[in-house]
Amino acid sequence: MSLFNLRFASLLLVAATAATNLIAASSESRPNIVFFLTDDQPYAGMSVTGGLGTQTPAIDKLAADGVLFENAFATTAICCCSRASILTGQYMRRHGIEEFRKPLTNAQLALTFPVLLREHGYRTAYLGKFAVGSPEVDEHRALPADLFDLWYGFPQNFSFRQTVGGRTRYLTTVMTEKAVEFLDSTPRNQPFCLIMALKEPHGPLDYKDPEFTPPAETTPISRPSTLTRKAFDRLPAVVRNSLAASPRLIDSRTAFESYVRLRNAYIARADLAVAQVRAALAARGLDRNTVVVFASDHGAFMGAHGLSGKWLMYEESIRFPLIIADPRLPASTRGRRSAMALNIDLAPTFLAIAGVPIPAAMQGVDLQPLLRDPAARVHSDWYYEHVFTDPERRPIPKVEGVRTERWKYIRYPETSPLVEELFDLAADPHEENNLSGQTADRATLDDLRRRCDAFRVSLK
Repeated sequence: MSLFNLRFASLLLVAATAATNLIAASSESRPNIVFFLTDDQPYAGMSVTGGLGTQTPAIDKLAADGVLFENAFATTAICCCSRASILTGQYMRRHGIEEFRKPLTNAQLALTFPVLLREHGYRTAYLGKFAVGSPEVDEHRALPADLFDLWYGFPQNFSFRQTVGGRTRYLTTVMTEKAVEFLDSTPRNQPFCLIMALKEPHGPLDYKDPEFTPPAETTPISRPSTLTRKAFDRLPAVVRNSLAASPRLIDSRTAFESYVRLRNAYIARADLAVAQVRAALAARGLDRNTVVVFASDHGAFMGAHGLSGKWLMYEESIRFPLIIADPRLPASTRGRRSAMALNIDLAPTFLAIAGVPIPAAMQGVDLQPLLRDPAARVHSDWYYEHVFTDPERRPIPKVEGVRTERWKYIRYPETSPLVEELFDLAADPHEENNLSGQTADRATLDDLRRRCDAFRVSLK
């Protein structure tokens, strides 16, 4: 057993020994919340969803214990914008975080879900990647330690290699130890919200946990069906010439498999953290009254369409893993949900779970009806927008659009003539047949154009 696992086991043993003196929260009390948020993890990057050879037994167990959302989407697929949306429950058009340097204002921070939970009696911890704003612009607002009871947060650029007490430690090991300490230091009669903002599997992937051996990958990795030169050549020129373009993944099977296996190893390490924190909850009798949520800030292409990264509006970029396990609900409610859910829905859902009023400024909705009823729907359509680009690298095209349950409309507003895409997702789930030039679909295209224009105005 590794040194870390020995230390962790000893913590669990102490907790189990003291369990008879602890009174777990009753079913009538406000539930605790544990929120795991990974970074750049695609929907297919779980063994429960398959396809990339990823091994995630703890995440799979969480899905079995709760609800797995098959259609959860980021309204802007880039770290800073999506994290601001998750915290505020707002589209980027309203919160205004369009790039990495700009932090939330003090007024905006005051209306984020963890701050509101704390105001209503919750003890809160933020561990890991915060990444909304640069400390060089405003250190307090970019790293708001005083707004949490426990803070171990980081800006956008930080490393898996951390120095703690003069020792080199792996980031997630330190985070997990701090999470356990947070559980032990929280009074039994006080609800808590623990946010584990895991860096995995975001790069740079240049330091591995020396105390963790990833599971052997014996399963062949399936190449995405659109990882072909033909699919790449069908993309608009503005996409083929963008930062996302990765034709090397098309041309080299070795490059593709190495790329996926490296990311899989880091996802497996995140999966271990999920297992360890859930074990700590169970050892303390807290699992029966703790809602556990697992998500990522957005997806990742992982070679689909010959692309890597995120940013664009294709499904692999905007679709992310989302699992909500509420032990207070009957086992009959567990399973998968096809209804659309958005990253902006997380904040109002957390507040609703805690019985805290949802601010009118939040644009997301409470997802709890979907947990109880597989037939429920909370979104019929929604707006996507991405505007960030890096002048020092290949361009990222600005993009906006509308997704319904069946249709997707994509617009690249800075192209001339205007480049548009229209996909019938029911007939073409891999988005290979652009229908924007087809006269048979002109009415649908016009409707979605108008809807996109209306969203641009109404969502501010």
